[in-house]
Amino acid sequence: MNLSALKKNPPQILGRRKHKVSRIFTVEELDLQFSNGTKAVYEKICGGSGAVMCIPFDGTHFLLSSEYACGLEGYSLGFVKGKIDKGETPEEAAVRELEEEIGFGAKRLTRLRRTMTVAPGMLELKMHVFLCRDLYPCKLTGDEPEPIDIIKVSVEEAKNLLFDVDSPLMEARSIGALALSLHEIGAI
Repeated sequence: MNLSALKKNPPQILGRRKHKVSRIFTVEELDLQFSNGTKAVYEKICGGSGAVMCIPFDGTHFLLSSEYACGLEGYSLGFVKGKIDKGETPEEAAVRELEEEIGFGAKRLTRLRRTMTVAPGMLELKMHVFLCRDLYPCKLTGDEPEPIDIIKVSVEEAKNLLFDVDSPLMEARSIGALALSLHEIGAI
């Protein structure tokens, strides 16, 4: 596989300015000049120290969650995720998010992917993905407006969530993380 195209120099940034700032997001405009001389204005959503996604596995079941997704204006099936706080390692953030969102800690974290992106053409977010095992009850108070429902899914059910065309698991990051987790435990 020849990946040399990923090594070419990115466009020159001629200018950068904050376009819009909300309570959560900053939209930045970049004036770019590409190597062929073409100029363009791009926008990106910035901020944060990255995020984590946790795939809790108790040895028999994956623990998925049902949480309100504002973008869909409904509930979405997925995994524990959250931002990495300033000064926190991805591993510390993963355990904290598990404890806050579903009331479990994990003694064993396996990094499945150093970073995963979603919509990298416009979103700066980089997510660290962990398979979380050796779970134990441990509840911290989080920032969720309501309790998150836990949905236990067997290994076979998890495979169905991946490969069923009408699967309720629709979020691309969760699909990718579940596939990596099933591979890690030797199920696919």
